[in-house]
Amino acid sequence: MDITQQAEQIIEAATSNDLDYDFGGAHSPGRTAWIVLLCAFALFCTTTLTGAFGVYHYLFRSTVPISAMLHVSKGTVGITGADLRETVERSREELTNTATSVSTDSLSQATIQFRDDTEDEGNLTKLLAAVTLQGNTFVTFNHAIRPRFDWSQDPQRVQFSRLTGQLDVIVTANPFVMDIYTDDLNTDKGVHIQSVTKGRYRVSVSEDEVRLLNLAGSVSAFFDDDPNQRNRVEPGRELVVRIGNRSVRTLDDTANLLTTGDFSLHSSGADQLYSPGEPLNWDCSRLPGQSPPGSYSVVEFNGRLGVNLQRYNNATSHGEISCVQEFEGEGLDVRTLDSLSVLATFSLNFQSLSLCGKAGSECPLMLHIMYTMDDSPLNSRGNWFRGFYYEGQASGTHKKICSSCLQEHVYANPSVWHTFDSGNLLNLIAEDRRPAFINAIRFYASGHQFDTVVSEMMLLAVDSSVAAASG
Repeated sequence: MDITQQAEQIIEAATSNDLDYDFGGAHSPGRTAWIVLLCAFALFCTTTLTGAFGVYHYLFRSTVPISAMLHVSKGTVGITGADLRETVERSREELTNTATSVSTDSLSQATIQFRDDTEDEGNLTKLLAAVTLQGNTFVTFNHAIRPRFDWSQDPQRVQFSRLTGQLDVIVTANPFVMDIYTDDLNTDKGVHIQSVTKGRYRVSVSEDEVRLLNLAGSVSAFFDDDPNQRNRVEPGRELVVRIGNRSVRTLDDTANLLTTGDFSLHSSGADQLYSPGEPLNWDCSRLPGQSPPGSYSVVEFNGRLGVNLQRYNNATSHGEISCVQEFEGEGLDVRTLDSLSVLATFSLNFQSLSLCGKAGSECPLMLHIMYTMDDSPLNSRGNWFRGFYYEGQASGTHKKICSSCLQEHVYANPSVWHTFDSGNLLNLIAEDRRPAFINAIRFYASGHQFDTVVSEMMLLAVDSSVAAASG
């Protein structure tokens, strides 16, 4: 058979769709052509869909890191990175989106601030959330991410795991998802705490118990292996979870007795906290006739809103600027309380006196509770003071405790947010001098020159009798 005849047979087979025709062991060119055409079409569809999905994911689902900065409020903090090497930090450290463990000892405190690093007015960066590690706390920071583009509907997210100890959390952005796991992410044996909106809460984790106190906003907790059984914690309530026997109970006996003390949560604009010229529900003033007078104002400092108490102008005489919240009538009745504590967040930016002055009463920040004791025939008055400083060492002429103070004043690093918890004052004050009625609470700056910003002031009361009555 010559070449011409072979070609005629091939053409005849192709035109008759004879796909089984075989010449010299080779498949029909028509069949091959169809296979190539179908493969090309499949490749085209795959490439188109993959490209479309990739563009969609990049525009709507892709993320970039959120700026995370660790600030040491006092003491030293241990940091263990992905290389498993532990370092000691005394001031500040930028955290990356790799698993980084942070630990504090009994004398240290640190705050991790998450900020929007996109340019804002005046090139300032906005605080999104802050997590404060109290003493004897260990936690692993896993990541902090936000959508690449503003039009994405995905929220900003921060994730922590392996928590033991205590965290104070404030979230100022909305929406914002914060996930805190008490165990490793590779297990499902722990408890998962999740907040999705602006709020303020505290998480305490011991060996077998998790306590979640919600002070503002929305937060929930659930076991890792049962995410559908969520326990939502309302503001003013505390959730207690026992991991071993998987018991969950809610305590509704915690109340913040102050109004508008959590300044950063009330407004993103300082003007809305004036009424007028004063922080809302607080009466601020200077000592009569002091010169230079100093000033007080609501400002945004280091990402947070707060009340700034400030006095400069080379002052060399005593001055004082205070903000007070008073309670009407006899005051707040605290005779049935189980616990009464002060929770405050502040930044000490400047002080000219060493420690708290010669009498130990001139700190750049002082907290003061005025109360009445009804066991006395004259209903005598009582006072509780606690001061904070960053400058100087104790000497014969400068003190870190005042004559009316029950405890020494507290050291805090300068220009760093510090969160203070007084503990239960009812256990600290002698029984024969315990308060029956709280008349007023105030925070004030005292000394010559000072610059202090107070971002949070709460008076927390726990009354189990209220919970028993409501139950």
